[in-house]
Amino acid sequence: MDPAPNGVSVGSTYLRSWQVDSIDTPSNMFDGYDAHLVKINYDLEIDPDCPGMPWFEISFEFLSGETSDQAVVVDALPRFGTSPETPKPYVLNRFLNFVPSEGDVSTQVLLPATTDRVDMFGAGGNSVRWRHVSLGGAGVRPGSYAAWVVLLTPAGQVEQRVECSARYDLSVLPDVEYRPTQVPVDFRLSLVPPREGLRGVAPSLSAATEDPSQEYCPSVFICYAHDSLQHKETARLFGNLLAENGVGVHMDRYEEGKRGDWGIWARERIDQVDFVIVLASPICRKAFDGELRGREHPGIRSESRLINERLHVYRDEWTAKVLPVVLPHELVDNIPEMLQPWTSDHYEVTELTSGGIDDLLRAMTGVPKYSRPPLGQLPAGVLKPLSGAES
Repeated sequence: MDPAPNGVSVGSTYLRSWQVDSIDTPSNMFDGYDAHLVKINYDLEIDPDCPGMPWFEISFEFLSGETSDQAVVVDALPRFGTSPETPKPYVLNRFLNFVPSEGDVSTQVLLPATTDRVDMFGAGGNSVRWRHVSLGGAGVRPGSYAAWVVLLTPAGQVEQRVECSARYDLSVLPDVEYRPTQVPVDFRLSLVPPREGLRGVAPSLSAATEDPSQEYCPSVFICYAHDSLQHKETARLFGNLLAENGVGVHMDRYEEGKRGDWGIWARERIDQVDFVIVLASPICRKAFDGELRGREHPGIRSESRLINERLHVYRDEWTAKVLPVVLPHELVDNIPEMLQPWTSDHYEVTELTSGGIDDLLRAMTGVPKYSRPPLGQLPAGVLKPLSGAES
């Protein structure tokens, strides 16, 4: 238990001691990094006379030290949505993702039940943020909260600088001027590096015995326009390929055959999934960029408005969530300008194979293709000036 955060406060949020354990990473994975399982403890203290609080957010940024190597949040809990009525246990798989467990003695994380909605943002970067939203009229509940992070830090690093910030909302009368403010605070978290003869947390699902059905499976909604029969069929084959490679796919071709409200269906899927894939095409580009008129292509126009609205309001979260994809028969120029085809990443699928979607799958898991090598030393020769004869 590291007491460094204990007593740190941001508004009504108070940090308590955190638990830090080293993780025994599988060989040939996460080279150049140490892995840690961090339990984050914090309290929300609300005065009894305080108005209800519809939501509050707490975020942690793991700042880089003297080197340029960044810490990486591989996964975090709570992840999305509301927890079930009973606590839910999790273990780590070999990719250091949290996966549901049957609740036996090997359980490493127990996620408490809650009646509030909790959304997580930031996995794959160097920060993590949780938004607590009250689903009733009473506001979010005060008291103690717990969250878990799988954190990668540069190999050998013994402490990590953490910056904490928070945001709040209060239920006040319309004539009351209220603007939530925050002053971030930081502290240094002690890390537990792996030591010879001392085992850390071991992923419970080894490569030889793990059940693939229990691994993390990202979910996606495929947004595309019906430009042509070829484009529709290639989109379907692309969805099949994602599903065959462990991705939960939602697209209209899988829902045909029953009558329903496509607008409601699309909105629900867009908000529920982990990622939204937008397939580049001429009609898709025109829909997102507002160039279609009249009664043309109502489906893609409705979906593009929903996605653009979320990008406008929640730019940071949805830039990482919306993934522009170029299928083999399409062009990068047909990525909508609203999706920043050049100033943000896009994903070209040159062939409909597992290798052809590797970059896209890595964008969903947050695992880079290459690991940074350990930091070496500058050559001795560059640490002194050359003599006159040498120059």
